Amino acid sequence: MAFESWREINRIRKNHRDAIYFYANLQGRFYTIEENDILPDELNPDDKNLLKAFCDCTCIEETEKNKMCNLYRQIEQGTKEPIKMDDLETWVHLETRSGKKALMAVLCYLEKDEKGLIREYVGMIRIMRKQELENREIVTSFSNDKNPAFFLKKIARFQAEHPEREYAYIQFDVRRFKYINEKYGSDTGDNILRYIYDTLDVMCDKEHLHCRLSADVFQIVTYYNSREEIMEFIDKLDEKIRRYGDIKLSITYGVNIVPGSSTAYRKHGDEAGLARAEGKRTILNKVVFYEDTLMNHVKQTGAIEEVEEEALRREEFQVYLQPKYQYDRSHAKIVGAEALVRWIDANGKCKSPMEFIPVFEANGFIYKLDCFMWEMVCKVIRRWLDTGRQPLPISVNVSRTYLQKEDVAGYIKNLIDKYQIPMELFQLEITETTENAESLSYINSLKQAGFTLLMDDFGSGYSSLCMLKNTPFDVLKMDRQFLDECLDSKQGKTIISHVISMSNDLGLSIIAEGVENRGTADFLYDNGCSVSQGFYFSKPVPIPEFEHMLDEQQR
Repeated sequence: MAFESWREINRIRKNHRDAIYFYANLQGRFYTIEENDILPDELNPDDKNLLKAFCDCTCIEETEKNKMCNLYRQIEQGTKEPIKMDDLETWVHLETRSGKKALMAVLCYLEKDEKGLIREYVGMIRIMRKQELENREIVTSFSNDKNPAFFLKKIARFQAEHPEREYAYIQFDVRRFKYINEKYGSDTGDNILRYIYDTLDVMCDKEHLHCRLSADVFQIVTYYNSREEIMEFIDKLDEKIRRYGDIKLSITYGVNIVPGSSTAYRKHGDEAGLARAEGKRTILNKVVFYEDTLMNHVKQTGAIEEVEEEALRREEFQVYLQPKYQYDRSHAKIVGAEALVRWIDANGKCKSPMEFIPVFEANGFIYKLDCFMWEMVCKVIRRWLDTGRQPLPISVNVSRTYLQKEDVAGYIKNLIDKYQIPMELFQLEITETTENAESLSYINSLKQAGFTLLMDDFGSGYSSLCMLKNTPFDVLKMDRQFLDECLDSKQGKTIISHVISMSNDLGLSIIAEGVENRGTADFLYDNGCSVSQGFYFSKPVPIPEFEHMLDEQQR
């Protein structure tokens, strides 16, 4: 039935006598708020439209204002399009007239017409009691991967209602969330997660189950009717959560479509996670479907594995060198290079490393490829020595996937002895990661063997400043994306400046990757980082072209 008067709310009030009630008739645009001595004056506007007043007020934080605006927009949209929800709820921290700050529950009970359009609602706002706050924390903690049974049981009941239907598992996370934590602080990171969770509470009805799985990973399970419907839902969700205050968030979504009769709930979520992970390989697609990912991956992987051995035998893999430059604002000088692999097939097509490196890392062929690269670099340095060209150090990558499986130090040491080249000319780059005793042991073995070690992608989100106090690495290579994002703000530039200063204080050399313009190069030099590589200076080039660049420089 419709509310004949906003005071006809006994069926609601009997359970919540301590609430302040407000009412809206959306056809007549009539609003009113129950008299109270709690809400501040800003939330007692002349037109009595409380939800709109929340969007306009200055008495709550911007992020919580966004939550209220989401709720308000949901209701306004529900007057034009059918809505399945019977009520909408959110929470907001509010300072009452007495000066006490409290967490308030805001709930709107919807009255709809026969078409499902909202015509009026009764809302209530009240201070949440201590037990409710505790229960909310318990529900939040159980809705993550530390205790998945709670959410899995909800999915089981949900699918059991209509096993003949199809269901979509939507999993998403925030790109480079660890970097956000490092840049803005863990409190801000926690607030972002809470904001996303609260937004899901507002957007998701009983046919959209949702939870936070772990860290910044969230999952939604809902009916699947078509890709268009799922994409429309994701677009609406993304529009609401992609910005937190002044922080722009980049979200990646993975979707897995499953039959309702299946009971492999965790597996289906994991497959949505695989699609999400595939989406993070590129910025071109924010939504990836598992079915597409699986088919493409199997097809591409099979094609690559079928020819990998033959490609190595035919020498289709080639060494390209990207110069490292010492820069002082007026002059740039090549002081070294990084060896990078390129696969140029029999038809002359150059494959992107992103196409084949993950496949080789998964099937173990990467070790054979790296062995090839290491020997080719030794040959290049030997030729420079033999022809009288001034040799420069070349750094090569070492995959962590086999550091604990192969005697990498011994293998490379034998190559250096075989070609009789100075060890300081052959440097090793290892991608940064969270260190543990076992991985450090293998890295230390490379250090003890006499190699110069470069920590690749420093700042990519895994680094811990504390681990640098005892690090075996000699050089830090600042990650390109870390550099780009930090240079967008004054605060970020301060972080870069301190990272450079810290590395110098610790006796570590530092190199910047991905320098693409003079402004970045000048900033780095002014703050103590004089060695860089990137497209501003030179892209990776074939060995003969690099040698020509060296000859021109040494004339």
